[in-house]
Amino acid sequence: MRSTIAKVSLSNLSHNVQTVKKIAPASSILAVVKANGYGHGIVSISLKLRQLGIDFLGVAYPEEGSLIRDSGDTSAIVVIVPPPDDDAKLICDYRLQAATSSIEFLKALDFFSKKAKIISKVHLFINTGMNRDGIFPEDALYFLSVTKDLENVKIVGICTHFAKTTHNLDFAKIQLKRFKDLLKKLKERNYNFQYIHTANSGAIANLPESHFNLVRPGMALYGLPPAKDIKVYEDLKPMLELHTRVASVRDIKKGDTVGYDLEYISDADRRVVTIPIGYGDGFFKPLSNKAECLINGKRYGIVGSICMDECMVNVENDDIKVDDEVVLIGKQGKEEITCFDLAEKVGTIHYEVLTSLSHRVPRVYSDNGFE
Repeated sequence: MRSTIAKVSLSNLSHNVQTVKKIAPASSILAVVKANGYGHGIVSISLKLRQLGIDFLGVAYPEEGSLIRDSGDTSAIVVIVPPPDDDAKLICDYRLQAATSSIEFLKALDFFSKKAKIISKVHLFINTGMNRDGIFPEDALYFLSVTKDLENVKIVGICTHFAKTTHNLDFAKIQLKRFKDLLKKLKERNYNFQYIHTANSGAIANLPESHFNLVRPGMALYGLPPAKDIKVYEDLKPMLELHTRVASVRDIKKGDTVGYDLEYISDADRRVVTIPIGYGDGFFKPLSNKAECLINGKRYGIVGSICMDECMVNVENDDIKVDDEVVLIGKQGKEEITCFDLAEKVGTIHYEVLTSLSHRVPRVYSDNGFE
């Protein structure tokens, strides 16, 4: 196994699930595992979530759902990004549920479901203001009237997605009112839904009136709030640490350069070590000369241009040896580097830091913290 690994704590996942349940005790959980389980490993994370009693998993694409199905999973998987019409057969074949706003998709799904002699379940996606997916509220009655006679498709859920739920909630409240007004109108026409869901991680924390009977946590499950300073999420435990080991050590002279394009010139005699991780692993090249790492409980800076497979660290003149452990995300001694830290250095978000970790980095799972 590579010395560069992502340590994933399944016990921390258990803790985070309980945290979400305490915040939304009356709601079931649709756990979002898209983008390879936010970088943590979709199959292993899904298996653990099922063991924790999670009835619904959410993926972005049918292919992600098929990975979970092929692992032996038989429970509900919802494709939360409305699929194109020609994905209807794949949705049917893998017994997935789809969020949709397409009449043609439902007709195609009904056709394949009839051939398979099954009833496929779907969720009607309403666009309340994010303007990314879904039908407008005023089109919902027409949609339902046109599709109500499809014999092999059942609309079991109705949902929307908020544009902003971390701090200023004004627009989220406008979206929620639009959604509730629609629910009332549909109920008056005898349209009822088994599952009503709107709340992502931010809304779970900040907008309790949006919980309904199903919530859709994503990042919160993985131990990070969607934004800093969300008080109810202070107890979350990050699930992932990124570790590697020193591959080589060399002493350089003042004026020596390090790495491609001569981007670092040493201003003194010092020791530089090489670690086997690079942008091919998802350790962003823009972190060059910006990122830090922890070795023997001390913080050191990455120097020179980050390479595809390796990068270099200025360890001053400290006694660092080959095979010493290096932490790029996580804790060591009294020091800690977070996904937020890395994201801020390159002007991105912590979601991208986690989901960019490539398949080259083995995920190593533990049911006991990060041991």
